[in-house]
Amino acid sequence: MFDWNIENITGISGLQPDRLIKYYVSDNACQAEVVLPGIWYTDFDRKIGGTWMLSSIVKTFEAIQYAVLPKGFINYSKLRTQNYFIFMAGAVYNFSIGVHKLSSKTHWGPLFPIRARISLSHVGASSFTVDIVMLSESTGEQLASSLTKFVYIDFITRKPSPLPSWFLEYQKNVDNSLNKTVEKPKLLKIPEKFDTDNNGHVTQSTYVRWCSDVGSFAATSGYYRNLSEDLGVYPLASLETYYLHEMQAEDRAVVHTWQDETNFRKLYFCVTKSSKPVFQAHFHFLSDCPFESPFVKSKI
Repeated sequence: MFDWNIENITGISGLQPDRLIKYYVSDNACQAEVVLPGIWYTDFDRKIGGTWMLSSIVKTFEAIQYAVLPKGFINYSKLRTQNYFIFMAGAVYNFSIGVHKLSSKTHWGPLFPIRARISLSHVGASSFTVDIVMLSESTGEQLASSLTKFVYIDFITRKPSPLPSWFLEYQKNVDNSLNKTVEKPKLLKIPEKFDTDNNGHVTQSTYVRWCSDVGSFAATSGYYRNLSEDLGVYPLASLETYYLHEMQAEDRAVVHTWQDETNFRKLYFCVTKSSKPVFQAHFHFLSDCPFESPFVKSKI
């Protein structure tokens, strides 16, 4: 098993003292660590008191993945070829109350470096799941975690394809019995080029931003029960995202939202293209009481 305490190797900082984003990939390519220098100031939403924006948190998880994928994690460069690529099918995010307490006044830049632990948590016939735990580098407090499911896709047919035999060997390094994977459950937006990834698909953080924007508009318009303010002020317990079909730049999208009938803290979103669902998200809030940031009130 991989020893997460790599300080006994001289530490991730000692391994790469001159590197802004530091990383470590295990010999078996199934685990990794990343240390980010901090959170960008622009990642905080000053409209709701300078808290870390949900779409920016999701974007940070993306950055963590792509900090280690080209560096040997799961042998990504061997997995992705001219004929095959990986498609993100879904993700589940969980948040601690601590992540909602981060503020643009005290937690941006080198003031608050972040450590992430990345591991391959599940290997299937044509898909695999990556587990990421995000922690405060200074205190070790867990801030958030994610499970992201990727599907191996044939570039020509655009359909799932069996993973290579060498990749299936990774099964001996993960415990599939833990079932740490993501299972898909039975306002007008037009994506632009900067909303897409290298495959030309709309990115997860863009979808989350759309849902947050539409949800905030619905809340302030009186559409939801018990939630009447910008969604960013309510502490989030978990976020689930599911990718059903492709969406590219210039495609027209419609974002639908509704509230759970029995639990008003659960909101659902569905993005459609030509009336066909392409993305779903479930927001589950800890509380319907707005989180009081000490910086939300103006002193003027």
